[in-house]
Amino acid sequence: MCITKVPLISFVVPVYNAERTLHDCVRSLIKQTFGNIEIILVNNCSTDESLGKCNELAKEDERVKVVDIAEKGVSAARNRGIELATGEYIAFVDADDWVDSNVCELFADLNAKYDYDLFCYSAQYHKKSKTTTTYLFGKDIELLSQNQKEELQIKVFAPQAPIFSYKTNTRFVGSAWGKFYKREILLKNNLRFATETIISEDVLFNTLSLDNFQRIGYTKRCFYNYEQSSDSAQNRYRPNSDKYFMFVIEKIQEWLQNTGKDQRFVDAANCLFVHYLFGILKEDLFHKNNRMFFVTKVSLLKIILNENWCTKILQRTKKAYFTLLEIFLVNLLLNKKYWTVSIFLTCYCKLQAFVKR
Repeated sequence: MCITKVPLISFVVPVYNAERTLHDCVRSLIKQTFGNIEIILVNNCSTDESLGKCNELAKEDERVKVVDIAEKGVSAARNRGIELATGEYIAFVDADDWVDSNVCELFADLNAKYDYDLFCYSAQYHKKSKTTTTYLFGKDIELLSQNQKEELQIKVFAPQAPIFSYKTNTRFVGSAWGKFYKREILLKNNLRFATETIISEDVLFNTLSLDNFQRIGYTKRCFYNYEQSSDSAQNRYRPNSDKYFMFVIEKIQEWLQNTGKDQRFVDAANCLFVHYLFGILKEDLFHKNNRMFFVTKVSLLKIILNENWCTKILQRTKKAYFTLLEIFLVNLLLNKKYWTVSIFLTCYCKLQAFVKR
């Protein structure tokens, strides 16, 4: 296979305890019908045989490069990948997912004409025997208009924002995967993933990055395959998640202020913040693995609801952005119904855990 000196695309794959899924993930990249790529496997602190698997894959194909780092976290791994990449574009792939074999070929053909700063494509979510297909827009867009770019930015916060006729049914708009980023722009603007948080680091990255991309394209075709397992991030117990959510909230609020974004962005961001509050309650305080006494949880809920940031985001809630169940919960939180909220969320989390078995 003839490989030019400078790859068009550098795939960055963070690897942490992924020995079971890594082979299928990397093989989906090796089998790309467009060959001018490199694959950077960044192993960070795996305790299984992941590093050995990485080295085996590197022996199979000279385009596979392996680096082992001591710093934990997907942000650190992605940042190291950005530093090591030599391709004109960078694409991030999670080690338990896979990519259809012709995505690079399609991108290369379109990019030869449009010279993209960013190119996005659609994804499928796989959970057991169920597959959900999700799109950012209702059709292919060779170059996004300014209004479409703003719609993309707002959908990072609120994919079902009522101000748009076409809504997405998942939050993958803010994910790092499903995109080709021009490396030059990332380097020039020092765009990196925040290592201060282990939650929503990709949402923050895209929020701070999108203003720097002018030539953006999108295809409705689904090439990315997201494997949603029972132990995926959104199902885990995440203690002390409030500090991570608060870090992201503060950074996005700072960005809103510095860029002077209009009310559409503010409302959508507040929708995201309310969902972060839900995350603190469901994935931490009232998660089935939180062994605190119930009365202790109620006391901590009181503290959270009386904090200034919490009061503000609940008061700014726009009902059109939420489901009826979410509005019901927001009203309970606004009215400081501590015991009712605690009982409701305890039952809800137990039911969710039962359904996900």
